[in-house]
Amino acid sequence: MEDRAIEKISISIVTEAEWQLWRSLRLQALADAPYAFGSTLEQWSGKYDQESRWRDRLRNSALSLICLFDHQPAGMVATTTPTDRETELVSLWVAPEFRGRGVGDRLIGEVLRWASERDLAQVRLYVREMNRAAIALYERHGFVDTGERCDEMDGMCEVSMLRVLRQP
Repeated sequence: MEDRAIEKISISIVTEAEWQLWRSLRLQALADAPYAFGSTLEQWSGKYDQESRWRDRLRNSALSLICLFDHQPAGMVATTTPTDRETELVSLWVAPEFRGRGVGDRLIGEVLRWASERDLAQVRLYVREMNRAAIALYERHGFVDTGERCDEMDGMCEVSMLRVLRQP
């Protein structure tokens, strides 16, 4: 059964020209899980929902991926522009109907592969402390809690997690 699920999943790089696909998933993510992100639906919709802004978002990400499950958009992830040794995994989200089906695992796996191919030493991420399901997913992929905490403006605490790919 697991192998069949993997065969149904495909990952695609999203370019600036495909901003509408990214936009659609990102707005779904912000509506579905407002507790999980530093941005809000309000900050990306209405008068702020502008093509130029979405294109800029994609242009300024080093990597933006969409996961398709049976040809349906199922999830997304992006990375920041790498420093000489690190990139940050951002904007990971899996649509509720595809959770538990390998989508998050494939997206994280692709980010780690991409970072390794660029000889980066590590991948960092920040996750809301109360988002236990996401923390468990990241831990499965070798991310460890660094012990660093930061409080967001909304009063929620974020945990810093790190996956070492190679020793610097």
